[in-house]
Amino acid sequence: MITKSLDILTTVYGFEKFRPLQQEIISNVLKGKDTLALLPTGGGKSVCYQIPGIQLPGICIVISPLVALIKDQVDQLKKKNIKAVGITGGISYQELDDVLDNCIYGNYDFLYLSPERLQQALVKERILKMNVNLIAIDEAHCISEWGHDFRPAYRQIITLKELHPKVPIIAVTATATKAVQNDIKTVLELDNALVFQSSYERSNIHYQIKNTGDKREALRHFYTVQRGSSITYVRSRKNAVAFTLDLQHDQITAGFYHGGLSNKMRSNTAQSWMNNKLQVMVATNAFGMGIDKPDVRSVVHMQLPDSIESYYQETGRAGRDGQESIACFIYNQNDIEHAYNQFVKSQPTADDLKFIYRKLSNYLRIALGEGEEQTYSLSFAKFCATYQLNGMQAYSALNTLDRFSVISLSQGYHRRCSVSFRESSTRILSFTHNKPEVNAIIQAILRSYGSSKNHVLQINTALIATRSNTSEEEVINTLQLLHDQDLIEAGITHTDLQITYLTPRDDDRTINRFSRELERQNALKHHKLKSLVQLVTNTTTCINRMLLEYFDEKTLLDCGNCSNCSQVVSRISSEEILIALHKRPLNAQEICQELKKDKDVVITLLKSLLEQGKVILTSHNKYKINE
Repeated sequence: MITKSLDILTTVYGFEKFRPLQQEIISNVLKGKDTLALLPTGGGKSVCYQIPGIQLPGICIVISPLVALIKDQVDQLKKKNIKAVGITGGISYQELDDVLDNCIYGNYDFLYLSPERLQQALVKERILKMNVNLIAIDEAHCISEWGHDFRPAYRQIITLKELHPKVPIIAVTATATKAVQNDIKTVLELDNALVFQSSYERSNIHYQIKNTGDKREALRHFYTVQRGSSITYVRSRKNAVAFTLDLQHDQITAGFYHGGLSNKMRSNTAQSWMNNKLQVMVATNAFGMGIDKPDVRSVVHMQLPDSIESYYQETGRAGRDGQESIACFIYNQNDIEHAYNQFVKSQPTADDLKFIYRKLSNYLRIALGEGEEQTYSLSFAKFCATYQLNGMQAYSALNTLDRFSVISLSQGYHRRCSVSFRESSTRILSFTHNKPEVNAIIQAILRSYGSSKNHVLQINTALIATRSNTSEEEVINTLQLLHDQDLIEAGITHTDLQITYLTPRDDDRTINRFSRELERQNALKHHKLKSLVQLVTNTTTCINRMLLEYFDEKTLLDCGNCSNCSQVVSRISSEEILIALHKRPLNAQEICQELKKDKDVVITLLKSLLEQGKVILTSHNKYKINE
């Protein structure tokens, strides 16, 4: 069977051979056995379940935590002519019904779901009727309450095993400590699962940590030396723009990427970077998921992520081709304080969540007991301004509501369009008779929403663009044209968030269900950030060794390449020079020969010793101890 898998790898994915552990993992899955696969970022985790999903008869169900990940993988499979579909927020009951029917009768290979979808009776009912060949859990660390991105809905995935008890499960992740691994196996009941784990060591990545008072100058200097493709990670949209402008000012080709940009702008910027038209992508952590660019030579962090797991995943986007690469961390004390404010102090209490949840529901005009499975567009800035909310705390609260499956939060630039008809559909269609694209758009609106003059219709411009085979821009222009002709009343507003209510509004009782778990998770976030700060501020221990030990992987050797190892080497070499000079004065060449050291290293150290006044230069150009 593995011969067929290799053929799929070649013909569908374009690779001639498997990456480490992929073949063993796929073989185990094809034998119908449960599997836990721990592969590094860029290690090809998705291939481990996609190839069996293609190869085996039936459909593979993939559980994934992020809408962006689902969309990316579905799009990639479709480009390979593989039948795949993803169910994300914002679709009607009828559309959900149609998608699930297609999965039963339409010969689909993959169905991607968020874990929250498994709580819907319709979804469970239809999955029971599907010919499921494999259950794949992506980002499986989200199952564990000890993980860095715990999502309670992941604990309910066991429902799939109850529906299809004989179907094998594969759980994949890049980062999982021993405690997290054990939790995954327990929750998924993987009692006899084989565990495939690659080393967390990335010998081709050289870790550098720099504490500096001038971060902008440090970043500029870094890119004057490092010329290859790079990602610079920041923690805010404002900083993404600011650091990009700084780099552009220094003639470094750079672009910025964050969740508030339009889909078109994000896509264009990402493509320019992928094609090496931009050297540097300055981005929030919205960038990177699903990006597989093998020639990224460096990843720079300008602010602290929330955990070592996040740091490890983000740095792992460098050097996927196996070539030497750099992970550079530029920080100062203010960044540490900011991280505590962002990740610890801003974590909402149960009372905070109740307050934000009520304000959100009131702002969106959702009555008690209503809102379930409804999607709403939200301008976050206007929402905060309306109630004079602290932006960081409000956003943290929305993310927490998302994590605990109260809402589904989707970042991205959207246009919200409300339309009411002033004229009959016949009159409007006659106006567009000689305008084929305009006519197609109006036909799509009429088929999707009707033409009642008594209702204000909320138009999904992306949906209409798809159904009319046009673009969102053309849909917006058409609505504006009809508005100008007094045929419709169109209101077009811009939003940066979409929120889907996963449960009916129930105010305090909604939050009370998970208030204790919230308290425990807040304490865990504090612990994880503290571990990251210890990693960053430790200047004496090998960085690579600290990372490995965090993930329970022991090593006796220092990497010799990180900034901490380099400092130790320099310090030892300085002492060796002083010991040699205690015997007699020596010139630089004689020191190199006696210590068997590189000349450039020796010259650098001698300059430092001269500046410190520990040695002096004699009239014969020899160095001696300054006594």
